[in-house]
Formats: sequence, structure tokens, C-alpha cells
Amino acid sequence: MHIDSYKIFSYGTEWKNGKKSKTETIRHMLTSEECIRGKELIRLLEQLEETWHGDYGDKDCHVEITFKNRNT
Repeated sequence: MHIDSYKIFSYGTEWKNGKKSKTETIRHMLTSEECIRGKELIRLLEQLEETWHGDYGDKDCHVEITFKNRNT
């Protein structure tokens, strides 16, 4: 399977004056319009999760997939 484009976002909270913010903002983002194989995307997600979050605790992961007809 080939994925034609993807957008990956990691949300988190910020600390201001020693207090945790109540709103989440985008902390990291990766987008691409270049084709990637499904297995490569899974490996990319694993690497990003480790790089972006390390040992800071678990994050919920939400995935949305859209299949569209090709323009012929």
C-alpha cells in the first residue's frame, strides 16, 4: 500500500511561570505530499514517537484515513 500524503501532529501543554497551561498546542508537526509505503509510515511513526516524546509518558494516538478516487 502506498500513502500519497500524510500529516502528523503532536499536541502538548506548555509551562508558564511554573504552571501548566490548560490548553494544548501543536508542539511538533510533520507533513508531506510525497508518496510513502505503509510499512515505512509505521516505522516513521515509531521513530517520531520516540524522538518527540522519549520517556515523558504515553500519548493517545488518533488516526484518520481517507481513500479517494484517482483523477483519470
